[in-house]
Parts: sequence; structure tokens; C-alpha cells
Amino acid sequence: MGRRIYRDIEIDGVIYPNVNAVAKAKGVKPDTVRVALRKGTAHRIGVGTGGVEPMSVRIHGRVFADAKAAAKHCGITVGGIYEAIRCGREDRVGLPLFQTSANAKPFTIGTLTFPSMRAASLALGFERGEYISKVLKQKSVRGQQRILKAAMEYAERKSP
Repeated sequence: MGRRIYRDIEIDGVIYPNVNAVAKAKGVKPDTVRVALRKGTAHRIGVGTGGVEPMSVRIHGRVFADAKAAAKHCGITVGGIYEAIRCGREDRVGLPLFQTSANAKPFTIGTLTFPSMRAASLALGFERGEYISKVLKQKSVRGQQRILKAAMEYAERKSP
């Protein structure tokens, strides 16, 4: 069986007489053109994007051209988008990471209110989620001052 002969190839509204003409116009090799025509990706010839065709992504009901655009919009990494899709949790993309338990009580410090002590600890920058709880149990003055300082800095960052 011989090589396929491609004639009158239309790409982006321009009709080329053969594969060699397309290759010359787009700055690629004729074999690249043949492969793209076989795969149905002729619109990507010569634009510098190889690999598979980007997949559209739907996050919170909005459709993005690809995962990179969705990641940029949501403020997370492309890997985070793919992981959410893999786990079937596209609805959680871009939402806060901490979850409160059913027993959690709102925690207020100054003008700030958090859903729980753990959420407050994480939001204020303490690595361990139980820091505020431990400080209040031990009645540590130094720890309470540290929490108050962190809360004031947090409120300052959040205010316009």
C-alpha cells in the first residue's frame, strides 16, 4: 500500500495544493503535516503546540478552554485542577481547604470571626491547627499575645 496523497488541503480558510505547500507555508516538515492531517489536528500545524488536543474543563458551571485557563482563574495549579477532576470534586476547586466538624463552635477574636478554633489557627498562620486551643487550655499569656498579634496582622491584610 502506498503513501496517501493529500490534495487541496484547507487550513484556516486557506487552500494549499499539497502537503509540501503547507509545510513550506507553516515552516514544518511534510511528515508533520501528514501526521496532523491523519489525527485531525490540522488547525494546530505550525503554531508550536504539540501533543494531545487540550481538553475543555468545567468548574462551577463555567467552561474553560483548558486546565491552564481554569487554574489561572481559580488561583490554583494545573495539577490541582486535574486532581479535582480525577477525584470527581470539581465543585471544591477554589474553596477553602479547612472543613469544620459538626461540633465546631465559631471562634471570635476582636472583629474577626472564624468557623472554629482550628480554622482560626490555620488562617492566622499557625502550622498546627490546634495551636489556639492549646494556648487557651494552658492559659499561656505569651501564647495569647502571639495569637492577638497574628489576628491584628490578619485583619490589617484583609482590610481594604
